[in-house]
Amino acid sequence: MDSTQNDALTERYNIHSIPSFVFVDEEGNEIDRIVGFMPPAEYQAEMIRIRNGINTVPDLINRLENDPENADLLQSLAGKVETMSGLKTAITYWEMLFGLEEVNPVLHSTAALKMALYHAQENSDPETLISFINSETNTEVLPKAYDALRNFYRSTKDKSAEADTYRRYVDFMSGVHKETAGILNGYAWRMTELGLNLDNALVRINQGIALLATDASAREKAQIMDTKGEVLWKLGRIDEAVAVMDECILLQPEDTYYQDQKAKFLASS
Repeated sequence: MDSTQNDALTERYNIHSIPSFVFVDEEGNEIDRIVGFMPPAEYQAEMIRIRNGINTVPDLINRLENDPENADLLQSLAGKVETMSGLKTAITYWEMLFGLEEVNPVLHSTAALKMALYHAQENSDPETLISFINSETNTEVLPKAYDALRNFYRSTKDKSAEADTYRRYVDFMSGVHKETAGILNGYAWRMTELGLNLDNALVRINQGIALLATDASAREKAQIMDTKGEVLWKLGRIDEAVAVMDECILLQPEDTYYQDQKAKFLASS
């Protein structure tokens, strides 16, 4: 994937990250894949499973033909096909799952979200995702819906809409008491990249710092403090940004990144 010589193979098998291990049959049709690093013993177990045809795409399709109302089979097949070939190829299975009379509420809402995302992508219009977020009540699925809408705006380079959606997502997570230091840090850093919602980002990163576990490592503390420094710098509060970076340097004296950050801030004053 890192070589331009492999563009055709990358496109054919819908590869988006490495490592990705694609398993194919004699005709080159994909039957399963493993995405991401796996320890050797786990990887070997997965290879044996796939070699034995257990829970591969052909196996799931065959089992579904005999048990078409099985929600777990449909979810496994839909998720596997989506990972392999994208949502457009998997949408039929998500629609079948949505149409089942008796299905777990989270699964039902997940299928509804997939359908909303599919129509948004096909029509290049986020309205179905917006409607889903405005009407959905399942708090387990809504974070994924906000992510989908945020990624939609990011792909269309609508920075204002992306920033607003990200802010609403963080507000939602706070409302259900599921905000974490990581969530708040990710939001604040993205706002520095977009140059939007910076005052709100400063409030949120301060909350993220307060949420850090008492046993957080010096490295973790420096990383989140770095985000605060970046927000302050983008707000033009150079002296405060430099002071924050001094704290980061004390936490990670051997990491030259924080010294470079300080130099960057001072150079702009």
